[in-house]
This record gives sequence, structure tokens and C-alpha cells, in this order.
Amino acid sequence: MRKKTVLKLVCFVAVMSASPVFAVSPDDSGKPEIAVDIDEGKPSFIHRNRGVPCTGGANHTVGCTRVFFYAELGGAEMTPAGGIKNIRLQIGLRNVEVELSSDLKKKTCLFDAVLKHELTHLALHRRVLKRFAPEIAKAVLSVAENQPPPFHKQFDKISKVLKEYVERMMKEDERQNALMDSNDAYRYQQKQCERK
Repeated sequence: MRKKTVLKLVCFVAVMSASPVFAVSPDDSGKPEIAVDIDEGKPSFIHRNRGVPCTGGANHTVGCTRVFFYAELGGAEMTPAGGIKNIRLQIGLRNVEVELSSDLKKKTCLFDAVLKHELTHLALHRRVLKRFAPEIAKAVLSVAENQPPPFHKQFDKISKVLKEYVERMMKEDERQNALMDSNDAYRYQQKQCERK
């Protein structure tokens, strides 16, 4: 029976599915295998506060979508020589909240328009996550293949790569979402409801 060593890097904590979204299998060369779980996050919907605190460039007074990106090493199995045989990555969103002001009444045009706008933000967050997942896996696999043992050095390097990619994902996410949050976009949204 093989002894399995599992090490955990805690950047953030999230619940993952048991099966990977995608995996890169090793060939006969002895290169490591990597499995990646993608967690799109389960949103909580909030509709009880008048003011909606939100960060960003535009004035978010009636709606906000908040997420936190994370990437973590879910485990690693080592070879007898101390190299990495396989790695499991967990990449995703946590603390997903979609909040609408309680000033917005359900079943109104403006409520529906703001909800649609916030759900579009959530879709953008998820798109950024899925776009970066293969890049993250490739970068971690490169470390596993090229950083010699001991594992703590590989672990430190993988940890650094994951942190850098989380920062890159957040920056790209902010850039894409800011395009939706112009004052002109908000005025257009309100005018659509005024016409009905």
C-alpha cells in the first residue's frame, strides 16, 4: 500500500466538489498530474438594507455584488524520491453576495433591472475565474516539474504562484466589472424603466 502525503495550503477555505473540473494526466515521463476543482460560489441574496455598501468607481446605492477570489493547494502526493506525483488545486469564489437596496420593491422594473445588472456582474466574476484556471494550473504544474525537492521549497513556490494569480484575477475582474458601472450605464437602466 502506498503512503499518501497530503499537505494543505490555506489561502482561503471553500467547499469543493469531489471530482475535478479538469485534469492534466501524467504521461510515461513521470511528470506530475494536476486536477483542478473550480468553485463558482453560491450566492447569498440580500434585500433588507436601505444603503448598499460597495467598493468600486461608481456610486453603488441600490445594488452590489461582492466576491472573494481564492486559489489553494488541496493536496499533493509525493514520489518516493520526494518529487510531486500529483497535485489537486482548488480555485474559486467565496462569500458571494448579491445585495439590492430595500428601497427597491420586488416585481418592479427597477428591481428587475438592478438584479439583472448584479447577476451580470456575477457572471463576469465567474468568467474571469474560468479564464484564469488553466493558466494557474499550467503555472503550478511548471513549478512541480521544475522546482527540485524538498517539498517545502516547492510548496513555497506554489504558494507564491497562487497568490500572484489571485491578485491578477482580482485586477482583471475589477477592470471588466468597472466597464459595466459607468454613470451612463446607470442612467440608461433608469430610463428603460421610466419608459414602461
